[in-house]
Amino acid sequence: MHVQWTDLGSLLTSPLGVFWFVLGTFFGSFFNVCIYRIPLKIFWKNKRSHCPACNALIPFWYNIPLVSWLVLRGRAACCGASISVRYPLVELLSGLLFVTIYHCFPFVLGWQGHLQLDPANFLRFMHAIVFVSLLLICSFIDLQYMIIPDVISLPMIAVTPLVVYLHPDLDWKSALFGILLGGGLFYAVAWLYFLLRREAGLGMGDVKLLAAIGGWLGYQSIITTIFWGSLLGSFVGLGLIVFKGKMSLKTRLPFGPFLSLAAILYLLWGHQLSDMMIAF
Repeated sequence: MHVQWTDLGSLLTSPLGVFWFVLGTFFGSFFNVCIYRIPLKIFWKNKRSHCPACNALIPFWYNIPLVSWLVLRGRAACCGASISVRYPLVELLSGLLFVTIYHCFPFVLGWQGHLQLDPANFLRFMHAIVFVSLLLICSFIDLQYMIIPDVISLPMIAVTPLVVYLHPDLDWKSALFGILLGGGLFYAVAWLYFLLRREAGLGMGDVKLLAAIGGWLGYQSIITTIFWGSLLGSFVGLGLIVFKGKMSLKTRLPFGPFLSLAAILYLLWGHQLSDMMIAF
């Protein structure tokens, strides 16, 4: 019998859903390490986790995803320094994303009491997990530092041929045009904005990120990703202006998180997003 998960809620409460959620939170803990260390260029400096405030080593029992932050009430056990809410947030998002991705690309099949794998869906699942994980790391780095690290975006572009080779649905033409359209379109917009305003509007990090998105999802994703990313960014920007009052229309917001969110939504529900864009 072919097991199909049609209800994300039922998957979340199932043993399989719990497994993917817990696994996702542990990966989220590693993503937090990347978010902290990559911008500071200390990724390989210390193998063990240490407290950013007092530099004390953190025992593994204080590194349990979600649980440790809640037990410690957001304070470091060694020195009492505040622990950013970003840590449990990234872990929670990672867990939910792992479950959602499996919901969209289930690869475990039940057949006459024996478990089997769907090879094509397994490749789709692995592609989605890697893609979403990299975008999650980029988004939180961009939120904090207003940069998208080349060490993530450029390798994503470079490994596009491997992604095309392994993915059952992506083809060379779609991926190549995706890189050229994604990078080229944003590059042209950035230069046009600079010529008109004499100031940077879009960063080159956004250009490289969209090129990577185009390579991994194909050129069909570019317009939809830009549309929804821009729309989400506009709503958030206007909301901050209304509620905070200190911001203006010239206030810069990192665009990477909105592009990433739109690309993730396209990956999981591309046809629905495209239809909604046309209807909009």
